Amino acid sequence: MKKTFFLISSLWVVVTLLSITSCSKDLYDKDQYEKYLDVNSPVDSIDIRHQWVLSKTQQYRLVANAGNNIDVAMILSDNPLANSTAHVLNQTKISDGETASLTVTIPMAQTYLYGALVDKDGKYYVVQFPVTQTDVDFKSSSFGTPSSLTLKPQTYTYVFEENFPLAGDYDYNDLVVRMGIDKDPDNPKQITLDVTLVAVGCTNQIAGLVRLLNCAYNDIESVTTANGKTFDDNLPTGSKQLLNNTTTFRSGQRGTEAVITLFNDAHWAMNSSQEVTENSGAIYKRKYYNTALSTTEDYENRPYATQKYIITFKDAEKAKDFTLEQLDPFLVTFYNSGRYETHLDNYKAAQVIYPYQVEYRISKMLPWALAIPAEKFCYPLEGIQIGFRKLTQTGVYAMFGAYVTRKHSFGEWVEDCESNLDWYNYPSDENDVWIF
Repeated sequence: MKKTFFLISSLWVVVTLLSITSCSKDLYDKDQYEKYLDVNSPVDSIDIRHQWVLSKTQQYRLVANAGNNIDVAMILSDNPLANSTAHVLNQTKISDGETASLTVTIPMAQTYLYGALVDKDGKYYVVQFPVTQTDVDFKSSSFGTPSSLTLKPQTYTYVFEENFPLAGDYDYNDLVVRMGIDKDPDNPKQITLDVTLVAVGCTNQIAGLVRLLNCAYNDIESVTTANGKTFDDNLPTGSKQLLNNTTTFRSGQRGTEAVITLFNDAHWAMNSSQEVTENSGAIYKRKYYNTALSTTEDYENRPYATQKYIITFKDAEKAKDFTLEQLDPFLVTFYNSGRYETHLDNYKAAQVIYPYQVEYRISKMLPWALAIPAEKFCYPLEGIQIGFRKLTQTGVYAMFGAYVTRKHSFGEWVEDCESNLDWYNYPSDENDVWIF
């Protein structure tokens, strides 16, 4: 199921949108554009309070008042004494009797977290606490040495529609990328940004970058990759037109933003081994990667592409408090002879590296990007909307798509931003989503 209807609609709306990049106001019919967006919206109404966020930031105070020779304090997603895998939300060095403050991001649907003190012999002292409790005491902790434990960095999944400023088809698989933040207590000025490119659900060129929020370009000492390579290694000539600066660490157009260039071409990043014909301008066939259950001429399943970025701050405190909420991953795409950026909704007007003109719609317009607070979010397959919910003339809601499970519905979260906060954990049908 390709995007035939939406492509036809998009061709029509391009004519009405020419004033986005043109000085001629009479070419732009705002009323027609508003109607177009309403028709293509998969929901009847959007909660006006929506900020399109599923996580929040919280600071906790941990006291090292258990055990001896305590070395590290952690906040974890799971109990390390009862689970073989736990995600580390944040960690820092600490000694007996000391107090440490740790800033973390928490999924809004989560009710409990785990605090851990780890001694120099690897023994854990663990307490469970509600997310609303900001002071964490270990006097009544459980303790033990895990026999088999894998600690993983807290990781979110970011899903994008690539056709900004036009309305999308809302399958949110045009680009799917995971990002996690790993911290080493022995290197307090460094964080490692783990990036995994999971899927590309379009045939247009997409560049990917990430802005580091609440810190300036001059706050960063350096950004390097762990293996000395990048997603852009051996990039064909035909893919070098989208970004005006492809250095790994760069500033934005105002000179103050801290920006990491991930890739100039998402398709190349996932399939750099394919044959390229240089005498044709180094253009290669772009396919849909990891968005269909079976492979065809246009669809292919590929290994995920990964890279680690080592970010060294000048100030250790800025590194310690840096969280996933301070990432602004965004796309750059060509549209109407210009370059446009696609951001999470809170930053949709940022225009970090390119200036452009656009009118932003609020009512009945889903965002072009979502941050999902889960490492393995099962995103919709090509042509499957993330969630359709509209009231019919019979008084019954028509619901279809990847996430329309009763009590865990994407559409109901859209209509009430305080409900169904865990919808992303409940796909309606495994045949509609990419299963990990």
